[in-house]
Amino acid sequence: MSEEVLEFSAGLFADLFEDNKEINATSIGHYQTYGFVLAVASSPEKLSPVEWQPLLFKNNKLPDFEFPELGKTFTFNIRSLWNELNGQLKKERIVLPEACDYSSETGANEALVAYCSGYLKGYVWLKDVWEHVTEETDTADSKADMMIKMLVFALMSFTNKEAVKQSKQKGQKTMTTDQAWKLLPTLLTSVGINGQAISEIERLTTEQDAKLEAVQPVAKIGRNDPCYCGSGKKYKKCCLQ
Repeated sequence: MSEEVLEFSAGLFADLFEDNKEINATSIGHYQTYGFVLAVASSPEKLSPVEWQPLLFKNNKLPDFEFPELGKTFTFNIRSLWNELNGQLKKERIVLPEACDYSSETGANEALVAYCSGYLKGYVWLKDVWEHVTEETDTADSKADMMIKMLVFALMSFTNKEAVKQSKQKGQKTMTTDQAWKLLPTLLTSVGINGQAISEIERLTTEQDAKLEAVQPVAKIGRNDPCYCGSGKKYKKCCLQ
């Protein structure tokens, strides 16, 4: 199989789950995978696929596929989805899978519920990362805190009505399910952009710190040491003056 990641195809990605009984039986599912991978792509901390790919399966463990090529195909498609979602974040426009739908009369369909459940699974796994970021008090992190809370509430509007009901009873600020549906793409996009921006700042800061550590400190020149200019005089009687 070529190492080059092919352009993402929603149809082929759906076929991966529908046409392979082993993947269908062991994975968290088509739309949950969609949501989970977006949550990871939106993380304020860069993560290796080795860390999160096992969580795409029911026992949080990569299965021993009967045919090794199937495992490679799965990984290949996940990489394609990862690239697609990162591309959407760069364009500042997350697009929900076409099958995800909601109406005031019938509520959220199975695809939307699964998608939201997948994102929440990813968020819960990354909760410590987000909480570390939002513990800060500056404007950017306060905004991150607000946006992630709004997003989590919107996702729970489709997956956990009891939790939403309890929030309302406690007098907490809430939104209707209709509002959650309208805001969902915007919230997903905003949180993803913010998370990736924080991740990039952390990366640049780490690189800068590494460069500073690599610079050898300049030895301090004593007053009576030979001057660094090469004059032969003592430093105190030369450049120090």
